[in-house]
Amino acid sequence: MIKKRIKKGSAMNKNIKYLDCIVSKNLNLLKNIITEKEDTTTRETIKCVLESSIYTLIILAVFYFLPFTRNNFLNLNLHPLAVMVAFMALRYGTYLGFISAFIATAGYLSAYLNSGNDMILFLLKFQYYKFFLMFLFIAMLMGRFQSNSRIMEEELRNEKEKIEEMYEKEKKINKEMLDINLSLKNQIIQTKNGIISFQKFRKKLQKCQLPEEVYKETAVFLNTSLNCENTSIYLRNGNTLNQIIKIGNGSLHKNIELGNSESDRFFEVFHRGKPLEFPIDLKGNQPIFVAPIFFKGEMSAFIEVSRLSYSSSKSYTFEVFKILIDEVNDTLDKLSDKSL
Repeated sequence: MIKKRIKKGSAMNKNIKYLDCIVSKNLNLLKNIITEKEDTTTRETIKCVLESSIYTLIILAVFYFLPFTRNNFLNLNLHPLAVMVAFMALRYGTYLGFISAFIATAGYLSAYLNSGNDMILFLLKFQYYKFFLMFLFIAMLMGRFQSNSRIMEEELRNEKEKIEEMYEKEKKINKEMLDINLSLKNQIIQTKNGIISFQKFRKKLQKCQLPEEVYKETAVFLNTSLNCENTSIYLRNGNTLNQIIKIGNGSLHKNIELGNSESDRFFEVFHRGKPLEFPIDLKGNQPIFVAPIFFKGEMSAFIEVSRLSYSSSKSYTFEVFKILIDEVNDTLDKLSDKSL
C-alpha cells in the first residue's frame, strides 16, 4: 500500500510539473501578446481593421456571391478567409491578427446566416465553428512567427550597429597608429640626418673666430636642419635687445625693451638663465623657443624661434634646440678664453 501511494505521489508530481510547464508557456505567450498590444499604435489598428474588412468583402464577393462558388463557400478546406487572416497576422502581428480573425469570422457568419442556417447550429456543429478556431489558431501561429522575425531583425540591426561602431573605433585607432608610425619614422629620419648635420655644424663652429660668425651659423642651422621657419638673434645692450640676424618673416620688432609686454618671454628666460619652451602663439607675435647666449660670463644675446614647420614635432625640436644652445655656448666660451 505504501509503495502504491509513493508511485501515485510521484506520478502526481510529474503531472503537476507538466501542467506548470504548459501554464508557464501559455503565460509567456499571453505576455508577448500583451506587450505587442502595448506597442501597437492606433493608426496600425485602424489600418488593420480597414484592410481586413475590405479583404473580407472582396472574398465574399468573389467566393460567395458569385453563383458558381456560393454552394461550397462554407465548407472550403483551404478557406480564403484563413489565407487573409494569415496574411494580416504576418503583416501586423498576433494582436491585430486576432482582430482580423474576428472580422473574418464575422464575414463567415454573415455568409452562413445569409444561406438560411441557424446560429445555434453554428455553435453546435464542429464543421462550422471549426473555422472560428482555425482563424484564431492561424492568427496566433503567424503572429508568433512575425514577432520572432521582428525580434530577430531587431537583434541583427543592433548587432550591425555594434559592429559598425567597433569598425569605426578600430578605424580611428588604426589611423592614429599610422600617424604615430609616420611621426616616429620622420623622427628617425630626422635623427639620422640630424646627427650628420650636427657634426657638420660643430665643425663650422670650431672654425668661427668671432661671436657674430657663431650667431650666423646658428641661425642658418636652425632654419635648414631643424625647420625653424622664423628665427632671429638679439644682442643684449643693458635692458634693450637689438636684432642682428633674422630669418623668415617673423613679426617681432627689431628693438625690444625688457619689461614691455613683447619681451615677457625674453624677460622670463633672462631671469631663469636657461632655454625655455612656450605655448605656440598663432599670431606669431611671441617666440615659442627662447635661449640665452653667454659670452665672457655675461648673458650677451638671445636666440628665439617663433615659428616651426608643420611637419616638425615641437617637443622633439626643442630637445635638439637645447643641445644646439649648449654647443653654441661652449663655442663662445672657448672664443672668450682665446681673447683673454
